[in-house]
Amino acid sequence: MEAKFQIGRESWRGDCVLLPVFAEEDPLALFPGLGKFSSWLGSHPGLGDFKGKKGDTLLLYGNTGQPPLRVLLAGLGPRKEFAPADFGRAVAGAVRYSSGRGFSGLALPEETLHLAAGEAFSPSLLLEEAVLGAQAGSYAYTVFKSKSVSGEEEPPAPFSLALLCAGDIPEEERLAARRASALALGMTCARDVVNGPANVVTPEYMQEKAAQLAGAHGFRFSAHGPDFLRERGLNAFLAVSLGSAREPRLLVLEYAPPGMENAAPVILVGKGITFDSGGISLKPAAGMEKMKRDMAGAGTVLGLFAALGAVLDGDSAGEAGSPLCRRRVIGLMGCTENMPGGRASKPGDVVRTLSGKTVEITNTDAEGRLVLCDCLTLAQDMAEAEALIDIATLTGACVVALGPKTAGIFGNNDALIDKLLGLARKNGERMWPLPIWDEDLDVLKENVSADFNNTGPREGGASFAALFLKQFVRAGTPWAHLDIAGPASEDKVGPNVFGGATAFGMRTLWDFILATE
Repeated sequence: MEAKFQIGRESWRGDCVLLPVFAEEDPLALFPGLGKFSSWLGSHPGLGDFKGKKGDTLLLYGNTGQPPLRVLLAGLGPRKEFAPADFGRAVAGAVRYSSGRGFSGLALPEETLHLAAGEAFSPSLLLEEAVLGAQAGSYAYTVFKSKSVSGEEEPPAPFSLALLCAGDIPEEERLAARRASALALGMTCARDVVNGPANVVTPEYMQEKAAQLAGAHGFRFSAHGPDFLRERGLNAFLAVSLGSAREPRLLVLEYAPPGMENAAPVILVGKGITFDSGGISLKPAAGMEKMKRDMAGAGTVLGLFAALGAVLDGDSAGEAGSPLCRRRVIGLMGCTENMPGGRASKPGDVVRTLSGKTVEITNTDAEGRLVLCDCLTLAQDMAEAEALIDIATLTGACVVALGPKTAGIFGNNDALIDKLLGLARKNGERMWPLPIWDEDLDVLKENVSADFNNTGPREGGASFAALFLKQFVRAGTPWAHLDIAGPASEDKVGPNVFGGATAFGMRTLWDFILATE
């Protein structure tokens, strides 16, 4: 099921009105306008049972026949601890709760945005959170669910989140809703490709999806196979693909606003290992099925272009009629399987990368950095970047260091890292800066065959992986590396997704490419 956002008037008739409530605050005092909708609510005995804790929901029924017949309370937690992401999580939980009971939609009174925002936040920011929360709460990957098992005769209709308003909606809120609706579509795209099975979501499949986006929205697009990799010298990338019967694909999407075709771009590079067996350095069998998710970085890049296409398609002009996104954006996706086989790369093999530097492959399961190092070099050959950002499910060591819900962020430019961290905090995406120690480079040179090896020690593995990538970033190029190995997927059902892919990092990167600063 998917969620749709709409703006309606007070005459809306639907299943339920949604009321986000702070802990220990009177809902009617907080939202006095609710009296316009329902006179029965103030005397409902259930109001006293609701404490407003995060994650709490309470459905109240009226008995007067006056619409709405239902009001759903959703807890925001204490006001002093409130962050905008809490609003989105409350909406996500409410959508999950109500859709599970067969409701077709919820209505959110527009005044709740202003009263919940107070002086600390903008109503438009909470509206974005609400739209994204509705998408997250209604998402489920059901492509391969049999009707006979699910019991559904046909796909469910989109779940509707309506914003109820007494007057005109401010233009700022309309634009916020459009931005968020586009991002929600992009996040669904990213989740779908990451959740898809590896026998379907192949490098060729990613090429088809990227080509469809380019054709629909006018993006520049190119796709390159093994001949290109070999002829251009992307031998590290090629080495990862050799054991698979499926050919690799290097995919490039580009958007440039009119007049910005030669501007310094934001370049996004996504790791796209559509299945990672570990190669000859084979992974343990337990949990290997989850390695279909090792292309979450490429999924994020693809999803961002899906969001860009959606926001550019409609009535999404910003100031002076210019596109909402005023940056040139290039996305590279390095897509391949990493499989064992008679032609597979072996531990001890040496490859010459596109940069000219050589690498001894000491572990074929450290394959992501081999794909990324060549993609980073090619990206810098394409243009002098305003910012170069790679995103990858790169190391289990990062999960050990930061836990499963936090990404590591590395880089060579404090201003870029601080900007990304600030956006991540605003969006509730947990990222933490980790160090790169240049004086440890000798550890990556401990071999007799090549300039570097591709692993380094187990201790500090995430930092050594980032240090390896840094060797392929040219001086003066602002670069950030996001290791999303932990938060890219969630096995348990959480407040924002029905398990599986989370599209982590998309919100932060979306705000980054839309920023006008």
